[in-house]
Amino acid sequence: MNNPPSYMYFGHRPVFAHRMMGVVLPVVLVVLTVLTGLVVTQIRRNAVDERLAANTRETVQLDNSVQTVLRWCEARVTLEPQRTIIGAPASTLVSAWNAGSANWTDASSLNFSGGINLLPGLNANPSCVVEDATCELAPPISPTGQIGASACAGNGDLDARWRKFRLTARVGTPAPDFAGGSRLMFTQSELRLFIE
Repeated sequence: MNNPPSYMYFGHRPVFAHRMMGVVLPVVLVVLTVLTGLVVTQIRRNAVDERLAANTRETVQLDNSVQTVLRWCEARVTLEPQRTIIGAPASTLVSAWNAGSANWTDASSLNFSGGINLLPGLNANPSCVVEDATCELAPPISPTGQIGASACAGNGDLDARWRKFRLTARVGTPAPDFAGGSRLMFTQSELRLFIE
């Protein structure tokens, strides 16, 4: 039928010189495995980069918000230093940084109602604790050379018109990954005022 002429004379079929040994399948599988590994690695790297970018964005946003609140507090104290709510004494510095401190109650801190709507991403009204740190001023500090009655023991040379305030601002943002459910950021500054 379709047998070559040699089959009729010699009685066997022809043997082909090149025979496939099945090399293509292992090579393709190795290439696919390498490509899959590269893709998975790139996806993981992108996920980590996305988390780092989100963390950086949140940190910058919180820092901008807390700096804004601190400027509000400084303006409030500068405009009305005698009528400003004073928190814990300056000798207990750690109390202002403690989120659970009594200094952060409405009675002993400056709360900016409506500030949550002005600063994006916040979950609580921004607030400030103002501490009277006048006793930390080193005498003599009066520009006129006048000596007044000092409220601080041992600072008799300090003019009573000088005041020093330490301001600590706090803002918070939702953080479901934290146990308390919110991430807080604090910042601090000092004001020295000469009050006439």
